[in-house]
Amino acid sequence: MSHPHQEKLDDICQSIVSQLEGRDVEVDRKFIDFVVHLLVRDMRLGLLKTDLSKPSSCHIKTFVDNIINGYLDNTNTTMANLRLSWIMKTGHGIQLSYVREKYENDYQNQLKLLIDDILQYPETCSKVQLDQLFSKMQVFIVATNHLGCPKNHVLLKLAAMALNSVIGRSDLQNYVLKKKYHRKEYLQRLADTVAGIVIYNNDGPDGDRENVRNIIGDLHMAQSNTSAAFETALEYLKELSTKCQTTISDQLQFDCKNAVLYYRMSLAQMERVNQFTITFNMLMRCLVALQTSYEHTAYLVSVETGRYECVVAKINATLCMRSSIESELVFPHFVYLSKVWANLNQYFNHIVELNKLRERLEAQVPTQMVDRAKETILEIQELGKHQPAMRERTFDQLMESLKQYQTDGNFCSLAQADIKEFCALAMALTNGLLLPAKVLRKLCMNLDIKFGFQDETYARIGEIWFERFITALRQSIFNNANLALLFKLDHILIAKEMLPAPVERPKTKNFRGQTEMVITNDLAPANWINVTWNAWDYHRETIHLAEIRKRQTRDAQSKITYGKRNAQNQTYNVRHHLR
Repeated sequence: MSHPHQEKLDDICQSIVSQLEGRDVEVDRKFIDFVVHLLVRDMRLGLLKTDLSKPSSCHIKTFVDNIINGYLDNTNTTMANLRLSWIMKTGHGIQLSYVREKYENDYQNQLKLLIDDILQYPETCSKVQLDQLFSKMQVFIVATNHLGCPKNHVLLKLAAMALNSVIGRSDLQNYVLKKKYHRKEYLQRLADTVAGIVIYNNDGPDGDRENVRNIIGDLHMAQSNTSAAFETALEYLKELSTKCQTTISDQLQFDCKNAVLYYRMSLAQMERVNQFTITFNMLMRCLVALQTSYEHTAYLVSVETGRYECVVAKINATLCMRSSIESELVFPHFVYLSKVWANLNQYFNHIVELNKLRERLEAQVPTQMVDRAKETILEIQELGKHQPAMRERTFDQLMESLKQYQTDGNFCSLAQADIKEFCALAMALTNGLLLPAKVLRKLCMNLDIKFGFQDETYARIGEIWFERFITALRQSIFNNANLALLFKLDHILIAKEMLPAPVERPKTKNFRGQTEMVITNDLAPANWINVTWNAWDYHRETIHLAEIRKRQTRDAQSKITYGKRNAQNQTYNVRHHLR
């Protein structure tokens, strides 16, 4: 399903991309499509009042210029919201499974040349070739288990000592006699065992921390820094959002008894501050999503760290009991230790990817935008002081003013959005101004939607004026691109439009078969005159003849059953035949 005026929107997207590329600006066409399809529905920046079947060139030019200027302005809140949403949609690093697969594929591609080099040694290896093979195995063990830098000669020496304790010169000669696929499997098991030995030998306070990687210490440092970064950023954004909401709240006064709204500054002026409120809350929600993923990974780290300590204790207990240890008794513990080490390394990679995503998200709200928000707050406060008399409008007038805009957003979609954090009545009356909610109410029993209100009187208005309230709330959210992004409703509006256009099936099929009528009970030879036959005709004719033979067989069996034919010689009984 595409937009009713998809061709016009495609032309707009192409125009924007061309102008940005003309200014040597790197641009993603998919992102521009996302921006255009969403902003065209915005009541302030979009084309809701323009007939796209016969668009005004002036309106189209203004729309395109607004998008280009916003794209180039790093303090533009709407473009910041669009970028935040796009990063969360395309940033797969938030998923642990994706990070694990990505890093594993990268390491396999990097080690492919080394693995092929190890496997290519012939069965008749000289002493020099075996020494080369032994050295390459050391590099492979260090690299594949992320023990440190493969160029570190001290680490390679430690790996050589561990490798020499597992496989000797004669065993190495036997290794090259194996089939190639057996060699690769054995090489992986050998690497896990040797890596486990290196990890165990350097565990504890006496380990070589300068040359062998300490994944436990790296994880502790990464967790500490990541937790502090999330807490600091969220606390700072919460403070900024509170300042913006307080500024708006000071300019408004809701009289729920008389259903009247009093305000000093115009709603359009307060919308300037509200845009920053939306952006700060948008970034907060994105960071909370990353923090949730991080906390899940941190829990897995704690579990895996416990396994690490457990297997190290098990190896200590095994080695303390006897002076001579069978390899079959202790080597499986080293293999398991290397597997735990690999899991810890994957969790570390996930934390690194989460921090990269966090930095990308925070970069969308630079200090210039924060400074601009503070300046706007001071400006609104100063202008409010020079407006002692408050203007007023009834709730009914405010809700009726939104009916001039149409939207294809469905009210039921609000069940998927988290809107209970903000006062729903304030959004419906002020066309999207965000004020904090303190009371939750479920106004519609058919849907699991909880609305937030500032107090009980606000909730009562929502119950009494339910139909008008819901209509106004729906218009204020779905016709505001910033709110749609904040509540993650943008995909509901444009998901079907962003899909590739389906290919229409042809009305007539080009079927390479005979289309003549076939008589089902005719055993006469087919008419070959002026008829073109192909494989399908022969196939169909074979099935046709088999079907006729099947019917004849059934007919003969029925005659035998009823005594009309002799079952021994298949001849007709004279008595029945003469009837």
